[in-house]
Amino acid sequence: MKPSKIRYKGYEWLHNPEKLEVVNEDNIVEQKLFYGNSLAVKNSSKCRRIKGRGKLAGYDCLRQFNELLKLQSDAESGVLTLPEQKPFYAYFKKLELLCEPAPEVITYSFEFLEDSEKNYTVDEKYYHTVGVGETLWDISYLYSIPIEKLVSLNPDIKRVDELRVRSQVRVC
Repeated sequence: MKPSKIRYKGYEWLHNPEKLEVVNEDNIVEQKLFYGNSLAVKNSSKCRRIKGRGKLAGYDCLRQFNELLKLQSDAESGVLTLPEQKPFYAYFKKLELLCEPAPEVITYSFEFLEDSEKNYTVDEKYYHTVGVGETLWDISYLYSIPIEKLVSLNPDIKRVDELRVRSQVRVC
């Protein structure tokens, strides 16, 4: 099976990065006890960090980099889809140009940081507010709902790949 491509706010990487690192880390502290003993205590989980490095190639590699730069400069979080993982909300924290652009090749690195506030908030209204670049496919993955069910719950949606930002999508 061919791995899916990375997507963020409607932008899809033409080629997945050469290196992709997903860091899940817990916040564990050591509490000192009497008589020199200690106890490890888990306070909370930290946000996932996603780092990567890759190359943009082709006659339009500079345009591709500028599109990523525009996404990175947006202060709002968006849905990040990684190969073999459930999509989640993240901030595009960092984008670096690693070397002088060669003819038709740009080497870059990036970092995303999970938006834990959006990922763990339960919406009691049973609606999802559409973010920038989100499609019905993204919402289907976020809530683990078959796309067919979302389509039946939202008969007013004409195209699953074109949703209005800030519109409401019924999820149950």
